[in-house]
Amino acid sequence: MPDVLWMVHPNGCRQRIDDRRFDVDWIIERAEAIGASIEVEHVPDPPPPPPRAPLRFEPPVSALGPLFKLRLGQILEYRSSFDLDMNTRPTNRVLGGYYKTRSLIRIYTHDTELGRRPLEELFDTFLHEVAHHLEYTEPDTFGVNECGRVYGRMHSRLFWRILGVLKTRWVDRQRA
Repeated sequence: MPDVLWMVHPNGCRQRIDDRRFDVDWIIERAEAIGASIEVEHVPDPPPPPPRAPLRFEPPVSALGPLFKLRLGQILEYRSSFDLDMNTRPTNRVLGGYYKTRSLIRIYTHDTELGRRPLEELFDTFLHEVAHHLEYTEPDTFGVNECGRVYGRMHSRLFWRILGVLKTRWVDRQRA
């Protein structure tokens, strides 16, 4: 980085001189005429930027649905099918939703401020919504006769048990 020139006035004020816009010899003459001096500030070169982490491959949104269903099939044999909508509409807080009457899982892939959500967060949301689906359609798979949902409460004990099983199986699958 080039040096920076300053005109120091008799009252102590400092004025930066842009040597690209002014004739420096003329500025020096003017400074001497008014009793000011010219100082040169040596600016060190900035440090090199830190090395960037390699960019991770992010599959396209169109591939996420089949990928997530494949992963789910590796950790659980589910009997009741569902539709999966990977919605690109940006949202502030909502990550996904389950629509019981349509057996539809919707995952919102983009955040309003940050853009596309990370793959791990999207899969975690997918498992969350699958737990809702299984809670309604296959409670017997998890040792109960019916859904334990209480009106006004979003997550029952059965839901948390199902989600725990799904996440544990996924973690175990990753380690294998």
